[in-house]
Amino acid sequence: METANLLYPEAKILLIDDDEGVLHSISTTLRMAGYSNVLPLKDGRLAMDLLKKDVFSCILLDLMMPLIPGKELLRQIVKTFPHIPIIVITAIDDLGTVVSCMRAGAHDYLSKPIPEARLLATLKNALGAKSLKDENLALKQSLSGKKLKHPEVFGEIISGHPRMQSIFSYMEAIAGTPYPILITGESGTGKELIAKCLYDLGDFSGEFVAVNAAGLDDTLFSDALFGHKKGAFTGAEHERDGLINKAKDGMVFLDEIADMDTLSQVKMLRLFQDREFHPIGSDKVIKTNARFVVATNINIEQAMKEGKFRSDLYYRLTTHHIHIPPLRERMTDLPILINHFIRKHASGPLDKNMDFPPILLEKLNQHNFPGNIRELENMIADAVTRSKGKKSLEIKTFLLNSMKYQTPGKENALHSSDLAGKESKPIATLREVEEEYISSVIEYANNNLPLAAKILGINYSTLYRRQKKHSIKKEA
Repeated sequence: METANLLYPEAKILLIDDDEGVLHSISTTLRMAGYSNVLPLKDGRLAMDLLKKDVFSCILLDLMMPLIPGKELLRQIVKTFPHIPIIVITAIDDLGTVVSCMRAGAHDYLSKPIPEARLLATLKNALGAKSLKDENLALKQSLSGKKLKHPEVFGEIISGHPRMQSIFSYMEAIAGTPYPILITGESGTGKELIAKCLYDLGDFSGEFVAVNAAGLDDTLFSDALFGHKKGAFTGAEHERDGLINKAKDGMVFLDEIADMDTLSQVKMLRLFQDREFHPIGSDKVIKTNARFVVATNINIEQAMKEGKFRSDLYYRLTTHHIHIPPLRERMTDLPILINHFIRKHASGPLDKNMDFPPILLEKLNQHNFPGNIRELENMIADAVTRSKGKKSLEIKTFLLNSMKYQTPGKENALHSSDLAGKESKPIATLREVEEEYISSVIEYANNNLPLAAKILGINYSTLYRRQKKHSIKKEA
């Protein structure tokens, strides 16, 4: 069975049906397929209030319900939440009913009894359509003359990928928010770097203070953040100001928040809600104007289900959410990242002009990069050191480095047989680079040439001519 949460890890599904057996059956099927966040709802009358309080990726809606007609609920949802795809479920395989539902705004329909494969395929299609629509909307907003106001702030984040550019635009829009900002992403994607950019965008007069919550019990965490009063505990010979006081008029970055002790979570909830705290051993309430950015590399929703993370704290954190895509989802950034890290880690002027053989880019494109940007930088730094004084990176050094991050049981893309004994090819020509880049953008845009043209910054006719000139084949 396909593991859906690898494709849509944050997908939240609302399932509305008055039949408890259907609710249980569909919920079980979806969870076994990897959709870990499925909310079954028996009473359709509660749906609108629920949709106003939470964010859902897709709705599965039964048409035949006694408390509220499914068609009426469909009309209400489409009118108020047109961005959420709705899959209607019907026990009557009637063409007229299906057509009327589609005209009313339903994305698709399923007939009972629902084959498992059909259910998963339909849901995957709906989520894919929503994802593309969301990305298109973000691209339209960023490409409709709305350029970054402060591009210099993002100078240390090396990326030309559309998803990252959309994130930059979003960051500029929310930089002044008083609410906490949640950053998610795998290890090595640059969450603290994103937090520092938010700090720079906010033009704070106070400090940027980073705290790693992993491995700290409640006492250590509270002491670090809130400080303590003299005599609060054994060894507390002097009063201590916590890091939140240090971040007055500034920003606190809490990393690995999902690893926070349960007692600490209660204190953080009060801090985010009321913007106040108590130093250890003190009854005095201290107010703070510090802004908060939190980050994690694990699935918080799964942590909630396991009882490791408070749901009320999670919902307090999701007002603004930035998800950083892993490197394997923006591999078109590889060439500029490699050149950037060569210059960053070069010790002399000759090393800064070092290039890399095309076969390296070809093989790195096949590598999964579980360590993301950090892994790539470590690879390049080591290769630059080992290749000191040479015109090109020693490609064999990448084999050893890639083995450090290799997932057990997974084949390593950087085979020694591929790398050993091969002559370095000349650097790709401008035409070859242009062909590869245009092709990758067309693939990213799902063969939508008008959208690809906007991403490339050229008009449709120019893209069409270049595509024809370079014989770029679109994927089916």
